[in-house]
Amino acid sequence: MTSLSRLTFGILLAATMTIGCSGDGSSSTPGTGGSTAGTGGGGGGTTGTGGGGGGTTGTGGTTGTGGTGATFMAMIPCPDEASYTTTGTTVMFGGALLSNYAPKCLKVSAGATVTFSGDNFAFHPLQPSTMRGTLTGNPITLTNTGMSKAFTFPNPGFYAYLCMFHGLDDAEFMNGVVWVQ
Repeated sequence: MTSLSRLTFGILLAATMTIGCSGDGSSSTPGTGGSTAGTGGGGGGTTGTGGGGGGTTGTGGTTGTGGTGATFMAMIPCPDEASYTTTGTTVMFGGALLSNYAPKCLKVSAGATVTFSGDNFAFHPLQPSTMRGTLTGNPITLTNTGMSKAFTFPNPGFYAYLCMFHGLDDAEFMNGVVWVQ
């Protein structure tokens, strides 16, 4: 074998070992597969090449675990984690005190359904916030008829809402947040 052929073979062997085929090219060392993945399993190794007849087939990586819920985010009207209640899945609104959603700060698990119930939505139209919290994928939609409406929250996040007539995004007045974990 010429010097150039040996050099080329050495480079190819080093590249093969770098991409995870065979550990050292011997027939007794198994290759390794993918690494731990965030949402799926790693890929399997390939049959090694090189000296000693090639390595054995590698093994796949371990399956990763799912993500966690949204970490705390302070916003009006929920300045700290203690502001959130985990009791119930109904938010009452309207009545004598227009500034009230009760509770204003509700924490639920992903997949939970939250019902807004109270005065007529014609007097207190519910709408998602466009300035606070998770701004995409908010399951709350503009609701201006009826007295009760349920929304399912499939994904973790902070879903802010307000009364179209009486709420403000930048003040504690007829607004709230659903924190989905």
